Amino acid sequence: MKVNNKIYYHANSGDKLKVGDILVFNSSTKNKMWDTVYNSEYLLDDMDVNEIMIKHMNNKDINFTNDELVTIFKTVNNDVYVMRELALEEVRKEKYSNYPSRLRCMYVCPNIDDAREWVNILKRNNKECHQILKLECSGEVFSFDGKLLRRINCSYNKHLENAEKYWSKSTNENNEYLFYGTAIVVDIEEV
Repeated sequence: MKVNNKIYYHANSGDKLKVGDILVFNSSTKNKMWDTVYNSEYLLDDMDVNEIMIKHMNNKDINFTNDELVTIFKTVNNDVYVMRELALEEVRKEKYSNYPSRLRCMYVCPNIDDAREWVNILKRNNKECHQILKLECSGEVFSFDGKLLRRINCSYNKHLENAEKYWSKSTNENNEYLFYGTAIVVDIEEV
């Protein structure tokens, strides 16, 4: 759907912004999700999760420290997330290239209550969120059923099946809105 100066909201987990800032999202933009997919890693004392697990297996020790458990959780959670997003991008490129990349768009909400819910979702998934931005958007907004994107540990083929369902069922009734275009920050609520 094309929009011109339409108000949307965004749960901002990136750099803090101020009123008047202009944001542009297009095929060359890299959003925060891009960094998560391509640049995130979790280490503890220079050990990754495999090294932590091997150390405990070799010592026949199942008593993990809290820091080790946090590193394990973040790694597993992130790896499932990355596999899901890579499957979504693969299916989009192959069959639905008319839709924006989830790695290059801005996620927006039609109202502030939905944006507040996204703040809670981000926090539950160990993501920081600093602000809810009220935006004046001009460009295109695409609506999808985000409930099809559960974060589950499954085969890559299952992620591809879920990605096909997600992209093939564009809808106006559900909760995930991908925005390509220009957005101006018109108001901010700190969270």
